[in-house]
Amino acid sequence: MTEMQRQEKRRRARRAKRRRTIITCFLVLLILAASSVALYFAYLYKQEQSAYNLAREEADAANQSYQDLMTDLQTGGYITREEADALSEEAVRVNTEDIKGEIRTFMEDAQTLSMLESFFPENIVVPNTGGYVFFDIDENLAKTDIDFDKLEYPVLNEETDKYEGEARYEGAKKGIDVSKFQEKINWTKVKNDGIEFAYIRIGFRGYESGKLVVDDNFEDNIEACNDKGIDCGVYFFTEAKTKAEGVEEAEFVLENLGDYDTQLPIVIDVEQSSNVNKSRTKNLTVEERTDIVIAFCERIKEAGYEPMIYGNLKSLMIMMDITRLEDYDKWFAYYHYPYRFPYKVKMWQYTSTGTVDGIKGDTDINLMFY
Repeated sequence: MTEMQRQEKRRRARRAKRRRTIITCFLVLLILAASSVALYFAYLYKQEQSAYNLAREEADAANQSYQDLMTDLQTGGYITREEADALSEEAVRVNTEDIKGEIRTFMEDAQTLSMLESFFPENIVVPNTGGYVFFDIDENLAKTDIDFDKLEYPVLNEETDKYEGEARYEGAKKGIDVSKFQEKINWTKVKNDGIEFAYIRIGFRGYESGKLVVDDNFEDNIEACNDKGIDCGVYFFTEAKTKAEGVEEAEFVLENLGDYDTQLPIVIDVEQSSNVNKSRTKNLTVEERTDIVIAFCERIKEAGYEPMIYGNLKSLMIMMDITRLEDYDKWFAYYHYPYRFPYKVKMWQYTSTGTVDGIKGDTDINLMFY
């Protein structure tokens, strides 16, 4: 073989190697693009059937392109770098346009939290002052046994921009929670409206003064529930600064509960004060607040009652250490649909603007799952 023939052979070998490299890179890009499209549209399937159908069409097209490419490779064919770049750019463009459309829809509906939850299903997204906090789901905590696909939600009225109707779940009980802010309640009408249980505020601690106060309507409400045969429980809004104050709040609840009949757990309500800057508990650490809540719950257990903790995303995930609260049932306030919280809860407060016959104005409505 002459030198010229050897050089020509090396050139052919280099060209063949470049073709293989181009084909390999394109194959990787195409598989990544096809995987991205498939994953994205798998999510859309849960949201809307029509979106799923579109996803299947595009996924099928991507799969066909992949099969065509495999056929070319098996028959010794190849595509140019320009063709590979064009196909990759088109896959990215389609995916980007779909995502942009989803973002625009969420933002037009002022659903920032729902948008973040949908794009980060592996996290718990919690609104916080000035932004959002992302928590990994703790696999060591008990998970919800709610079948999300069987939950029915209130429907948004686009003219009023308010949700109407009720949330429903087979086997769950419908209940309310009330305080003096609901004023005089006609409990006969409440019961006839399908309310199966009620939580009544027994009292609260002043967020500035620290004074323990009995709710003005507590006695009227619990006596009416007992008289009408409506299952009831009580809750107390905490502003305790120490474990000793947490125990003091539990003692206050037990003293004022007296001989009234209650069928449901006694609840400590943990929320951020409506006036954070003036709140006596604004500087509590996560550990301190968690210690206080545990002290309250343990005193309630010692008295022979079942304790429960009320909270929303911020109080359960940011204000307290939820990993230390596994021994207690949770009552979860969350007004976004669909429901996404992954941990086990006994009750879900799904709206603060519900309508119940016998009560004037807005009412908190809850579902009790077990």
